[in-house]
Amino acid sequence: MRRLSRIALPVLGAGVLTLGTATAALATTIVDDSTGLGYNGDVAVTNINNTVITGLGPGIGSISVTCTSAALTAGVVANGSSGSLKAVSLTGCTNNYGGSTTISVSNLPYTGGSVTHDPVAGGRDGYLTIDAPNAGVDVRAVLNLTSIGKTEICHYGLTTTTDLVIDLYNKTNANRPVTGNSHSQGALTGEKLQKISNPENTPGCPSTVTANGKYQVLTSPGGNDLTLAP
Repeated sequence: MRRLSRIALPVLGAGVLTLGTATAALATTIVDDSTGLGYNGDVAVTNINNTVITGLGPGIGSISVTCTSAALTAGVVANGSSGSLKAVSLTGCTNNYGGSTTISVSNLPYTGGSVTHDPVAGGRDGYLTIDAPNAGVDVRAVLNLTSIGKTEICHYGLTTTTDLVIDLYNKTNANRPVTGNSHSQGALTGEKLQKISNPENTPGCPSTVTANGKYQVLTSPGGNDLTLAP
């Protein structure tokens, strides 16, 4: 699912694991475990642990935002050839300056994603990608930096040629990110978003932000597990 991962989350930040050396990408089938058939439809990605987004703000220093709740809805097709990011929500966000952070995502849906079966020994089963550059991506963050008496408003997108990727793990994978969770999962590890031009941007906005988090991935509706297979 690495290809879809590119879409994955402006807010979630941008981060995907690269564990070990990947084999050549294989033919992809996304299977609904409840039916054993290829799955065409929406998937719900929800956080298992906190989503953490970090950056270096000019004149401020290290900024870290921790969100206790993260959810996105993406559309996929059974052969992994296309996808879209339809909805994103990041809530319960605080920062390391003692204040709250509000994150919103506009211009949805984002298209240009895909899922790839690309197993890595001791790691993922594949990945979900969101293609870059993507002029439509706009993630707005309002950071109330209480302890230093500042509020920063920043807009982020995908302006480079580096795709946004989420590594995917089948529920049977012993190396899935959270073994205590029995569902199919995804991991956002060090994925990046870049500051984009917007008149709202304030001077303390980091030029790049990095996101990390671990998520379960289920059909929506239905809540069924998915298996990524050749």
